Amino acid sequence: MSGRTLLQFFHWYTPDGGKLWSEVAEKAHDLADMGITDVWLPPAYKGASGTSSIGYDTYDLFDLGEFDQKGSIATKYGDRTDLERATQSLSDVGVGVIHDVVFNHKMGADEKERVQVRRANPDNREEIEDEAFDASAYTRFTFPGRGGQYSQFIWDMKCFSGVDHIEDPNENGVFRLVNEYGNGEWNAEVDEEMGNFDYLMGSDVEFRNNAVYEELKYWGRWLPDQVRCNGFRLDAAKHIPAWFFRDWVRHVREAVDRELFVVAEYWHPDMDVLARYLDHVDQQLMLFDVALHHRFFDASKAGRTSTCGRSSTARWWRRSPTMP
Repeated sequence: MSGRTLLQFFHWYTPDGGKLWSEVAEKAHDLADMGITDVWLPPAYKGASGTSSIGYDTYDLFDLGEFDQKGSIATKYGDRTDLERATQSLSDVGVGVIHDVVFNHKMGADEKERVQVRRANPDNREEIEDEAFDASAYTRFTFPGRGGQYSQFIWDMKCFSGVDHIEDPNENGVFRLVNEYGNGEWNAEVDEEMGNFDYLMGSDVEFRNNAVYEELKYWGRWLPDQVRCNGFRLDAAKHIPAWFFRDWVRHVREAVDRELFVVAEYWHPDMDVLARYLDHVDQQLMLFDVALHHRFFDASKAGRTSTCGRSSTARWWRRSPTMP
């Protein structure tokens, strides 16, 4: 870890137009000359909002800008050929490629299904009504534009633990899907905010379904075979059971048989909470220093009166006798 400098090569307001991958390729040499050792790329796969998708509304993990889905072939950042060129350009100058992984939820389902749901209190997700009722929900993902290439897995209602919109009756809220996983409860080993912060948005992935677990492990092996990959940034870790990323990271590292840099976004300012999470994942990954982020934010508002520079130094954070 010593001496690594990670650059996030995008932001929330990156413009549409499919030019980002080309920009990465063009600036690879400059990045290396600046001392950048790793570049964090945005989610490279197709999102529900097509060319407007920043990437956090995951639709098809296996569409890297190759198939006509959600209104386009390319993603917001370019097509697959552009992505391959970008990652290869970084690799050629010795800069690591860090891919953004958004597993927590899926959006933009292709079909509705009849489901059974139970209402949950949005402010305390552990308060779930006893009575289940029938409804329709967008929970079936068939990826017709891809036609089974790379993976024939179909996501359906058994692959999800909850949704935030139903029809017949037409309601918005937090709804626990009734299935054979978890005895009607949310996943454990997630953040305790909102009582249980398993559910965040969209169709919430059910990691206790072994078919889902195996499909996501397969994708973790598949991606490094398709494009250059030196690690991952894991999105929304506080909403995903810790045991999943513990096992997934270990599995992918063993499968690709090379060093992988892995950092997770567990958005919590309390270092004790982060330390407990790292224990749960057996130190398989690192975490962003959220408390330091908040100090930097406060310093940006305070200007010359800030004490941020005297109170902390920027770092990747992990529970270890020696700070990286």
